[in-house]
Parts: sequence; C-alpha cells; structure tokens
Amino acid sequence: MFVEGKVKSYIVERGFGFISMDGESKDLFFHIKDFPNKSVEPKIGEKLKFRIVEDNGKLKADQIVRLDLKQNTAALEAQPQQHSYANHNASPRFNERSRKGRIFTIVGLIIIAVLAVLVYNKYQDYRQAQQLKAQQLMQEQAQIVEQQREALGDLPDRVLSEQGQRHLDNTSSQSLRTEVINVAANTQAQVTTSQFKCDGREHCGQMHSYEEAVFFIKNCPNTQMDGDHDGIPCEDQFGRH
Repeated sequence: MFVEGKVKSYIVERGFGFISMDGESKDLFFHIKDFPNKSVEPKIGEKLKFRIVEDNGKLKADQIVRLDLKQNTAALEAQPQQHSYANHNASPRFNERSRKGRIFTIVGLIIIAVLAVLVYNKYQDYRQAQQLKAQQLMQEQAQIVEQQREALGDLPDRVLSEQGQRHLDNTSSQSLRTEVINVAANTQAQVTTSQFKCDGREHCGQMHSYEEAVFFIKNCPNTQMDGDHDGIPCEDQFGRH
C-alpha cells in the first residue's frame, strides 16, 4: 500500500535521507537509488508517495513517486497548449501579414501584365512603321520605274527596278538615268547576243546583222570577218566605217 510523506532531510554526499509521515513519530529512511529520476536531487519538503518495505531488518521507502515533480511535469506539458493559444491569439496579425503579402503579389502581377501589354503595343507600332516605310519605298520605286518607262521606253522590269533601287540609295536623278540607259543597252545587247550561237559560219555573207557578226568574232573560232583587226566586222556590208 502506498503512503505519503515529505522529505525531511537529504545528504547529497551519501545519497540518502529521511521522510517524515503524518501521524508517525519515527522518520523513514530512503536512498536516491529508489527514486525514479536520480538526476534531480530531492528537496526538503518535497512530497512523495511510496511503499514501506523491509531491507536487512530495517524499514525503508521503495517505489518512490515524486508528487511535486509530477505536478511540475504536468505544468510543463500544459505550456505548449498555452503557447499554442498565444499563437492562436497572434494569428490575426499573421493573417494580416499574409493578406498583405497576397495583395502585393497580385499588384506585382498586374504591373508585370501592364508592362507586357505596353511592350507588345510598342512592338506592334514598330512593325507597322516598318511596313509603312516598306510600302512607301515600293511606291516610290514604282513611280521611278514609271518615269523611266516614259523617258526610255519599254525596258525589262528587272532593269528598271534595279535602277529604282539605286535611286532609293541616294543616287542623283541625272546619273540614274544615264546609268539606266547604259544598263538597258547592255541588257539589250545580252538579249540580242543570247540569240546567237557558234555554228561554223566564218564569213560576212553568212551574217544577218552587225550584232551577229560581232558575236561571232568575239566568241567563235576561225572567223574571217575583221581583216584589219580593228574589232569592227563586215564594215562594208553593214556600213560600219
């Protein structure tokens, strides 16, 4: 049977002491080894619950339960609940900070979206400006081609377009017309000469035009149409003196 008492004395160096019990005149011996927690020394007046047993003909306390220590332990176990309660009381402030954080995040996302829209609009404006500039250049080139047709007559569009592009590259109008005439002449010569081919003819009487004779003396072997070697073939036949 368990009884209760209080620590009356304790000798630290020797590890034992005595317990006083209500209604008992004689104190009861105890040893620290019979305490469940030996690392915490007994204190004078500490409440204990124990059994009284006999050891070598003497009575002593056994199976000691430290009542005050249990109460302290219960108090410590209750502290986390109090702490949790304190956190619960602090939760509105925490929730307020969380709400502000979410608001800042949403505002930041809105700002990023607005900036993205502005950048996209700027890019679209740039593209439209580039397209408009290209259209203006094409219109100007078409006008130049039309002016060249009126001044020079019908020429291949490729020749006129090349000259129009050179005009867009800051070439003066007069020099452009001169260059167009030269290119047109060369183009006409290329178109004409592309109709000829070396087929073994060697004499002026076999030629149908002066251009054909020029093609043959420049590109075909063994021709006999430029006796004085001045580069002008069939002078008498085509009236080239």
